[in-house]
Amino acid sequence: MNRIVIKHLLLSILLAGILNAGDLRVNIINGTNNTKGNADRVALMDLSSGMAETAAAANVTGSTTFSDVTSEGQSQYLIRATLNGITYSEMFVPTAGVSAWETSVTVYDTEPEATSVKAVDSYFVIYAFETQLYIRKLLDLENVSNPPVSYFKSPGVVKVFLPENVTEVENVSFKNGTMPLNSQPIQTEDGQVLPYALKPGTSQIDMSYYLPYDNSAGEVIEKIGYDVDHYHVYTMPMDLNISGSGLSREGTDNENGLAIYSINGVKAGTTLQFKVSGQGISETAPEEHANHQQNTGRIVVESRMDLSTELAISGVLILAALIALFMSVTQQNEDMKQESILMLKEQKIALLKQYASTDKDSSERDKVLYRLVSVYKTLDRIK
Repeated sequence: MNRIVIKHLLLSILLAGILNAGDLRVNIINGTNNTKGNADRVALMDLSSGMAETAAAANVTGSTTFSDVTSEGQSQYLIRATLNGITYSEMFVPTAGVSAWETSVTVYDTEPEATSVKAVDSYFVIYAFETQLYIRKLLDLENVSNPPVSYFKSPGVVKVFLPENVTEVENVSFKNGTMPLNSQPIQTEDGQVLPYALKPGTSQIDMSYYLPYDNSAGEVIEKIGYDVDHYHVYTMPMDLNISGSGLSREGTDNENGLAIYSINGVKAGTTLQFKVSGQGISETAPEEHANHQQNTGRIVVESRMDLSTELAISGVLILAALIALFMSVTQQNEDMKQESILMLKEQKIALLKQYASTDKDSSERDKVLYRLVSVYKTLDRIK
């Protein structure tokens, strides 16, 4: 009797698996000429299994079909079609109770020279501390090719610039879609590039790094990779002195504690030099509240602070510990880690603005500084 029950149970499980699986037809569309497209390779990634590749097909013309695609539970898939070294992706969520699905991925013809790319939005922020300048720059690029094509040649066509006197690189990332990709510039004969393609639509370059500063004078060099009609430069604190060819004071952002400068009609290949001087933001709090010490550029805090501030910092450090526990095995966990890092970086920017806008004699200013230092520490631990 027991053997019969076990046999029926196994058959039921097998039948359930069959009923929850089906065929997925993936159509390849050439977005350049709106016809059936080709792909050098098409892969099916199971997001519920840590981005595991469950099936793949090579040299696809028009379409390909993947069998035994499950739709049970929270099944989600990422379809990746690669053409000429460029990967195009689409999400697919199968409907339960269906035995066949159809979806599509759009690919584009490839050209080596990025001739139809414009800078849509950009900003360059200089935060001055006593011993270092923190640089944050973001550039949105739009591929406006018509008909649409992707631009790519080895090792890359995404132009960036990282100065030689950088003391620490915090972030270099490129985003085309939803998830930014961490990277490092590659030096070529024509300058520095990131190893990615410029697909039709908008892409984003995000960079942040540190430069030396002696609290009285410093220099920031920036080489422009794309034509920018109106180039903004923001500085903090607001009374920081900054000068450069073509640079003019445009106004003040009192809400965020920033001075606003601009340069008009900046052409690709232009090298900008900004002379910076003036009192930077103090990186240490009063001795009666905390003792700070520098160690290879890192801020170490030995705290004597109020309970609410201590709890806030503890919460951030606990978050870091949790992130560290979950960051090892799958790409999903890596993505979670990167999202957490982005969240902390956004918090850091917000705290820098809050610090600059808080009255210098206010006790709230010290609390903001402690929170800022805790975020720096957390980022150091989970990078």
